[in-house]
Amino acid sequence: MATFIYEAANKEGFIEKGKFEAGSKSDVVQYLERKNLIPILIEAEGEAGRLKGLRLSLFETIRPTDRILLVRNLSATIRAGLNILESLDILIADATKNIMKKILGQAKFNLQKGQPLSATFVQFKKYFPPVFVGLIKAGEASGRLDESLDELSRYLIKEYNLKKKIKSALAYPVILLIGSIGVIAMLLLFVLPRLAKSFQMSKVELPFITKILISISKIFTFSPLLDLAAVVGLIWFFLYFRKTSLGRRFFLKALLRIPVARDLVKKVALVRFSRTFGGLLASGITVIEALDISAEAVSNETYKKIILDSREQVKAGIPLSRIFKNYPDFFPHLLLNMMNVGERTGTLEHILKTFSDFYEEEVDNILKDLTTFLEPILLLFMGLVIGTIALSILLPIYNLVGKFV
Repeated sequence: MATFIYEAANKEGFIEKGKFEAGSKSDVVQYLERKNLIPILIEAEGEAGRLKGLRLSLFETIRPTDRILLVRNLSATIRAGLNILESLDILIADATKNIMKKILGQAKFNLQKGQPLSATFVQFKKYFPPVFVGLIKAGEASGRLDESLDELSRYLIKEYNLKKKIKSALAYPVILLIGSIGVIAMLLLFVLPRLAKSFQMSKVELPFITKILISISKIFTFSPLLDLAAVVGLIWFFLYFRKTSLGRRFFLKALLRIPVARDLVKKVALVRFSRTFGGLLASGITVIEALDISAEAVSNETYKKIILDSREQVKAGIPLSRIFKNYPDFFPHLLLNMMNVGERTGTLEHILKTFSDFYEEEVDNILKDLTTFLEPILLLFMGLVIGTIALSILLPIYNLVGKFV
């Protein structure tokens, strides 16, 4: 016999916690079901278990791969003939993260109260984006939940691969930039301060560039704690600022000023819009609701505003392709012509999916061009900055040696 710690939901929706001695977790489940409680979390009592629970409660999150596995497994169990409650029981038992167990347990409880599955994911919108909820809601409304889950799985995989490609392409330039900043910091914090004392004792005339760099070095070495606080503050501000609406607009405008990056930003937004909008239409969601969800999924403030502004005109019966013609800098003629054909033939969702696949290949090519463009620029920047610092060190040394020759 072992002691298990459990969390379970009662009929009113409140979470009850407690302990129960049993031979296995299944015995605990039976005990809770006899009390009309819905199991959410069951763990063996022990110091390791408590530490694990504390660690998971602080640092656990739902990652893209977790969402993909959840959708795939849920689709597979439903296709196998199980009902949604039986499927959730299996997923709860197999879940390795406590946060996922809690979400699935809440979903089971909501279903037993008569609420749809999508209502649970709305409660956890921090982990599940609008397109996730929208496609599940469409599947429940149409009675084709398994097909909507398959569509959602394809969408999540493509979005995950797109982000992975972007991160992989930018990894090397970022490493170069961090490396150059590290070398510069080492020279300014450790090398120049020691040489400055030698130069001062020898009373050698220092070049102008050396004086500037020594002054900068003195500022940085004035207080190590102040420097650390400033670095931490800047990192925190950057991470916070880039999540705000103002920060997203700022970084977007900055990227649009870089020739290669400008094209990349636009095509990534078009891929996300066409894939999301097409997938939602194929699932039976109305055009207006699909536009709302697509505006959030595009992750681009400019495109988001254009898409949201188009809703009123769509309600008035104006085709979307005609509305987007007013924004030639953001929607290419190829897409507009394809959308026009799709609207007239009733195949808009298929055309948008074809377009997203085509433009995803274009994104791959632009990422390669961007990497090729950034690498020599960063190498040149590293060479110029480090060369300037090295020259500012060597010149006074050369003058000092010249005094004794």
